[in-house]
Amino acid sequence: MKLSLELKGIILGTVSGLSALGIAFAAGEIIRPKPASGSVAAVTSVIPPAGTIEREGYSLFMMNCAHCHGEDARGDEGPDLHGVTKSDARIASLIKNGIKGEMPRFGTKLTDTDVQALIAFVRSLKDAKR
Repeated sequence: MKLSLELKGIILGTVSGLSALGIAFAAGEIIRPKPASGSVAAVTSVIPPAGTIEREGYSLFMMNCAHCHGEDARGDEGPDLHGVTKSDARIASLIKNGIKGEMPRFGTKLTDTDVQALIAFVRSLKDAKR
């Protein structure tokens, strides 16, 4: 049975595309860091704090910060936030104004109340240092 040149192209394109997709998924599994089993690193997130403002800060953190600081706030692209010693004013300034080339500005996205909630959440991490 002879296949037309057009049909051969369609089959080759489909097989190539599926192969590329499979390679991409495999590479993602290889590149993604695996936490050590049974270790503190295996915990993927922090427990939301008890206070209302801290819980709001936690929600804001998960939506805006976790992708760089890690879901457990222990750092990834951004630094570990447990035991931060900066003043509340300095933390607020960093959140609002960012750090050129390192951290985006959130001053137009987050309200002052949001920033205070994030600060409260970061402060709640102080005692959670492991």
